[in-house]
This record gives sequence, C-alpha cells and structure tokens, in this order.
Amino acid sequence: MKRSILKIIAFIGIFILLYAAMTAVFSNHPDFRIAQSIRAFYDEPAGSLQGVYIGSSNCYAFWNAPVAWKNYGLTVFPYSCASMPIYATEYVIREARKTQPDAVYIVNVNSVDYDDLNITHIYHIMSYMPESELKKELRDHLCDLLGLSRSQRLELDFPWIRMRQYWTEYLDEGILPRVDGMKGASHYENFLSKTFDLTRRYKVTEKRAPISDNQRACLEHLIDYCDAEGVKVLFVSVPRGERSAESLGRINTACDLIRARGHDVLYLTDQADAVHLDLSQDFYEIKHTNIHGSIKFTDYLSEYLIRTYGLEDKRGDAGYESWDEGLQRYTEVIAPYVLDFELDIGNRDFALAMPRGAKVTPAGADGAEIAWKPVKGAEVYCVYRKAGAKGAWERVADSEDCAFKDSGLKSGVEYRYTVVPARRSGENLLYGNFSVYGRRITL
Repeated sequence: MKRSILKIIAFIGIFILLYAAMTAVFSNHPDFRIAQSIRAFYDEPAGSLQGVYIGSSNCYAFWNAPVAWKNYGLTVFPYSCASMPIYATEYVIREARKTQPDAVYIVNVNSVDYDDLNITHIYHIMSYMPESELKKELRDHLCDLLGLSRSQRLELDFPWIRMRQYWTEYLDEGILPRVDGMKGASHYENFLSKTFDLTRRYKVTEKRAPISDNQRACLEHLIDYCDAEGVKVLFVSVPRGERSAESLGRINTACDLIRARGHDVLYLTDQADAVHLDLSQDFYEIKHTNIHGSIKFTDYLSEYLIRTYGLEDKRGDAGYESWDEGLQRYTEVIAPYVLDFELDIGNRDFALAMPRGAKVTPAGADGAEIAWKPVKGAEVYCVYRKAGAKGAWERVADSEDCAFKDSGLKSGVEYRYTVVPARRSGENLLYGNFSVYGRRITL
C-alpha cells in the first residue's frame, strides 16, 4: 500500500515538474519582437530604467531606445507587443513597477482605436511575463472581457498545446529566441528597408467618437491606480494613418477623458510636421514608422521627457555599460540602412528640401554620374553611395555643383546613390531632407 502511494506521489510530482517545464518554455510566443521587448525587459537591473513605454506595436516601431541613449543618455524601454489592448495597460504598469517603481510610464493612447481583443492577444501580452498572482489577475480580466467559458479558459492552463504550431520555431531558435541586447529596438526587415507613402492616408480631425463602456472603465481604473500610487504617467498619441475618421475620434475622446482627470497627454496625432516626419517615406506601412521616422520621433519625445520630467543623462554612469554595448550592436545592424549623420541630434535643417529630379546614368565602363536640381538654401550637396543590398551607405563626395561623377565601380553590382543638401553652420554642416532609397544603377 505504501509503495502504491509512493508511486502515485512520484507520478504526480513528475507530472507537475513536466507541466511546469513545458509551460515555462512553450507558453511563450517565439516572435522575436516580443522576446526583445517583454522578455528583455526582465534583464534590466532594478531601478535602472527612467521610463517604460507600454502598448502595442506603435511603441517599438516609433520609439528607438538606442537612439535615445546615444543622444540623451536616457534609459527608456518598450514593454510592448503587437495588438496589446488598452485593457492590459494597468496590469503591465503594475508588473513593471515591481522592479522599476520610479520610472515614467508612457502609455500608447492609439490602442483605443480598436476593440477587437482575442485570445491570441492574451498570449502575446502574457508571453515571458513571470508567473505571479498579478499575471493570473491579468489573464482572468482579459478572459472576462472576452466572455470565455470555463472550458475555453482551460486552454490558457495548458498554453503549450496551443503553441504546438510554433514548436519547430522554438527548436530552431534554441527553445526560446535569444535576447539581442539592443534594448527592445526594432530591426526587422520591413522596419529597416520599406517605405510607405502615407500622404493620402494621414488624417486629422477634431471630431469625437464614442469609446466602449469597457474602454472608458479601463481608462478610469488605470488613472485611479496611477493617482493612488503616485505613478508618473504620460499618455501619447502618435501621428499615423487611420482606418477612418471614427478611429481618430475615439482617440480624441480618450485624450479628453485623460485630460479631464488632470493627466498629461502628448497629442501628436496632428503633429507630423512638428516631429519632422516625412509622410512620403518615414513609414513602412500605414501605422508604423520605419527606421528613419523612428529616429525623428525618438528625438522629439526624448526632449519632451527631459523638459517635462527632468530625466537625467546616464551616459558614463556606472552600471549602464550594457546600454553602450546595445548601442554599438544596433549601430552595426542598421548601418546598411541609415546615413552616418541620422543618429546625431542638432545637425539637421529640415527646411532644406529633398533634391528633386535626381538621375543616375552610366559614365564609361566603370563609372556613373548622378545629377539633381538645386535646392534653395543649400550650400553643399553630400553624395552617398551604397553597394549591394547589405552594403553600408558611404559618403563619396561633397559637391557645390548639382552633379557628381563616380568611378571604380564593379560590373554586375547594384549601386544606389542619394544626395543630401546641407548648409554650413560654423565648422559644421546642417543636413536637410533626402531620399532614403535614392536612385539605383547596375553597370
């Protein structure tokens, strides 16, 4: 009898261990973007973050943590995932404050433009979040909003069953995606290499549209929590394309509610020009900036955070070496996609227009000539060349003329050229607007 009891106990113990191991590994979504933001967040030392940017994919597409570190010495991390609904925000703040109690919490207001919570979103949000009573509260809260039955909720008790479609990806990644150390910064292909002309899709409106009762209650409860706990919270809306004027109206209504409760709203929905976003090429799709747009947005928001919340420059301080390492890694990754001056602040003059009419033509057996129309206010034109898809942009000439002849090119290699207008400011140059993809030629 004792032996049978011991066998049963041993079986239960082994089952619990296997269940815990399977859940710990296979309940986390293998999407590397979730791993680099949510999973990587937990690698940051307690009390080291000055800000946490919470919300949907807008956060990691618009906010560029290595750029903020490079130019301002800020440690602001994106705790975000695709389609994170506003309903999760309070719980995520509570979770993040376990290790970062004094951070400024930046909340993406744009999440109220849709109200299509589903079970996949629950998996995204809870991936890599350690097991705790708070995580259980979050899961129950989202399940209640979805109206899931008890049997449907069982799936969340055995999440590795749902995740079986990703098991091959898990194994290919070495069980879980590796944290890359780049502080949640985006570097997926579309973000780095694509452009989307948002000019006709960018909308602004002063109209208001109703938000759902659940969303209103969620925002009220979130603000109650922040008030009670003394949380520094900034609500941000970003400029982007919207599905409809009604979507914008819901964002406006949410911002009204937040302001009425006495909280700070940085309303950038209609401020694309102020952020210096070029609607024709600083987005990779309707709602997300690409690498070029994210740099501009990050500079704008960084200055606002310093001005409003007094965030200090941490560069050179002990304990922040990982931010220097992350910046170095990130700079190497994005080198094929950005020009050398883009990552620096204070060296831009956005009044200098992009050169128009640029054309590249062959010039002899191993050369090319690029010509363009003059730009008002430009004193010099900086010519950049890129060899192949993965080659870095190289500055090959500073010309006061509107043409440049290049030589020493290799046959069969695609070369890309772009021209940046600039004007002198003392011993330095201030750089204007340019075509992020330039003009191509293959000899």
